Amino acid sequence: MKLNFNKHSAGAWLTLSGAIIAAITGVLSALGVSIDNNTVGSVSGVISAVISALTAFGILTAPTDKKGE
Repeated sequence: MKLNFNKHSAGAWLTLSGAIIAAITGVLSALGVSIDNNTVGSVSGVISAVISALTAFGILTAPTDKKGE
């Protein structure tokens, strides 16, 4: 199985981090651990800010061209 994951894509990292946060939140709530929504929002915001900074510095890319045109 070949995974199509572009390690330089900001969108890919945002999607992956969102999925990881959702999975961790789901597992912890299934185990009975209560997590405040503000905490989850803060962690998500920090991750988004880091990815945005990496994109601004040119380490990650955010494609602006549309495919097929």
